[in-house]
Amino acid sequence: MLPAYVGSIFFFVFLEKKLMNKIILIGNGFDLAHGIKTSYNDFIDDFEKEVKSRYFQRTLDYNFDITINSEYGFNPSNLSFKQNIEAFTFNNIFFEYVLKRFNSVNYYDLEGFFYEMLKVADVNTIKKLNSDFYSFINHLEKYLTNVENQFRENNSNLISEILEHIDSPILFNELSQEAKRVVSKIHDGLYNNEAGRKAAMERIYGDFKKTNKNFNSDTTLLLNFNYTETADLYKKEKTEIINIHGKLNDIENPIIFGYGDELDSEYSVIENKNDNRFLEHFKSINYAKTDNYKKVLEYIDSDLFQICIMGHSCGNTDRTLLNTIFEHDNCASVKIYYYQKSATQDYYLDVYKNISRNFNSKAKLRDRVVNKSFCKPLINFLE
Repeated sequence: MLPAYVGSIFFFVFLEKKLMNKIILIGNGFDLAHGIKTSYNDFIDDFEKEVKSRYFQRTLDYNFDITINSEYGFNPSNLSFKQNIEAFTFNNIFFEYVLKRFNSVNYYDLEGFFYEMLKVADVNTIKKLNSDFYSFINHLEKYLTNVENQFRENNSNLISEILEHIDSPILFNELSQEAKRVVSKIHDGLYNNEAGRKAAMERIYGDFKKTNKNFNSDTTLLLNFNYTETADLYKKEKTEIINIHGKLNDIENPIIFGYGDELDSEYSVIENKNDNRFLEHFKSINYAKTDNYKKVLEYIDSDLFQICIMGHSCGNTDRTLLNTIFEHDNCASVKIYYYQKSATQDYYLDVYKNISRNFNSKAKLRDRVVNKSFCKPLINFLE
């Protein structure tokens, strides 16, 4: 058997070549941090302005998704969806549901609202629901195209701060216990018995924990859930971008907007209706339009990886995909770059709670999600 010190020398030479990958989950908060108004609230407010503008210009026909009731037409500039919902007539049942639902929950969960409607739809209403939802998506794509064009003309100065997060090393103490053991294992060829391999692993494990060994990522995948090109600002030599939900005005990679939670108990009820119209806006179905999902699977199969959450709420609308990534055997940890609301308030625990719903195994959740002491705000809070 090799002496212990010889094994250590060989091991460090071997391990220094061992790298990990990174997956950056880019969500709506990423765009908002760059000053791009892509929130659903921004979209709805802009659409309200369009409805009133069309009324003033006498271009608001009665086939449009939303019209203003004639008795309120004397001063429509004072009307709002949030305060005067009764002043509007809806030709689009999805828009109507969204705007009336806002009054009870006080936020817009557009994909979640669609799923609520889908669960109560029947053979007599599903055609109208799908048609109106397509119209809604068209309005959303038009709005996002406009705000993206404005962003190109007025770029952000936050790139270096976020790039520092993306390029930061992966720390040993951020890893799950399983991943720590994997990176601490000595190459099997250096010892011919299990006792020697175990002793070497424990020794290296202790050394790494004491020094909080860091690992540089070999490659970085920017997994973009947005439809904008903000992720392209961070494209580097060893960086890959997958626009998993498509891109604006791209025939080859059309936008995917809908619901993506096959783990929900009611999904099987919808599937068992044996009517394809009920599955028309499920993300997992529409992933088949491109090879993006397959590329994600290939990437997570290739090596250990750390997930970094940047602006993604990790809500249920993407649970099918997020569960696949979070519970994959190669997932070494999940690190949250959270929104800092004030000097004393942040959304770390809010994102953690959402992440928890994407784990079937709560033991893996507690082991893999990095505790707050090792996490950072996506953007430093300024008084």
